[in-house]
Amino acid sequence: MEAAMLYVVTDFDGTLMREDVGDTIMYALGVMQEEGTRKAVRLMNSGQSGSKAWIELAYPYLKGKKAEVDRILEEVRPRDGAAEFLAFCRQHGIPVTILSDGMAYYIEELVKRHGLVVQQVVVNPIRYLEDGGYHVGAENRNPACDWCGCCKAGTVRQLKASGGQVIYVGDGSSDILGSGFADWIFARSTLARHLEEQGEAYFPFETFHDILKVVAPRVEQFQDGTAQGKRTQPNTFCRF
Repeated sequence: MEAAMLYVVTDFDGTLMREDVGDTIMYALGVMQEEGTRKAVRLMNSGQSGSKAWIELAYPYLKGKKAEVDRILEEVRPRDGAAEFLAFCRQHGIPVTILSDGMAYYIEELVKRHGLVVQQVVVNPIRYLEDGGYHVGAENRNPACDWCGCCKAGTVRQLKASGGQVIYVGDGSSDILGSGFADWIFARSTLARHLEEQGEAYFPFETFHDILKVVAPRVEQFQDGTAQGKRTQPNTFCRF
């Protein structure tokens, strides 16, 4: 029987990139001190809202600050091993999706700047426009839930619906939702701590070299779905 397509879905901030680029921008430009941003943090920390409220309240403060954002982008770098991992995926016909609850402008700029070749980028449509304007929007069009800005779970579910197997790579709280529908998870930071607390299976990583050490020797097993280390618990926390 022909093996199902294997997909890789990777978060961007703090995962594909060494830094959380969005947070770096917000702190450097003083956005974290603005009242709207503080309100968004309070709502999220109290469980009253998700990242969509953060986008609506915090990202408007970046209007007119393209030059400052561009200067920050000069200082951030991909995580060690990212280029090698993406090359490995291309060589083995494994489509890679960048899936981020961040800002399209800086993600698209950094993908281009660092030659990060992927099949698709799914991200919130927040951009500086050619006419000098600025657009803030959310990727999420899920009629069942408007909790997240970018519905990571929705993208992973679409890949799974095609009959594919999904490797998910992430680090943050939004990745808890996206990885909940994947087959295998590579996790660090907040995501790893959550999975550890839940007793869920995952592979720890700090660099993409760590991920290659797991995937490369067993790529055929990942492709046919027999690789060990699959997540074991049903997703009961996503608001689908």
